[in-house]
Amino acid sequence: MTLHDELVATGKFSVNERQKDYEVTFRVSGSIHLTIQADSVEDARAKANGMTEDDEFGLELDEADDVSVGSVRKSAPMYRVTRDGAKMQVSRLDASDAPREPDERGF
Repeated sequence: MTLHDELVATGKFSVNERQKDYEVTFRVSGSIHLTIQADSVEDARAKANGMTEDDEFGLELDEADDVSVGSVRKSAPMYRVTRDGAKMQVSRLDASDAPREPDERGF
């Protein structure tokens, strides 16, 4: 039995079961067309490559050629804890976690 399982078994931790939450991954193939200001083709290519590392890049496709559902699974329950003085919800319990009740917002 793991530490997480042992802590869950104590029944001390309030849990948000997320009854209606499911995690879905979509696979999208499409295109985005932009104009990049650069001094050369090499500079433009370097800037374009850098853009692919940006988490916000690509959220609005000009054209989606193919969209499919990659996976669907039930969301993990979230345990309400205080960790290092901060209130949070976690999917895996740690030895330092202190149980807590939900606040007025249910968090």
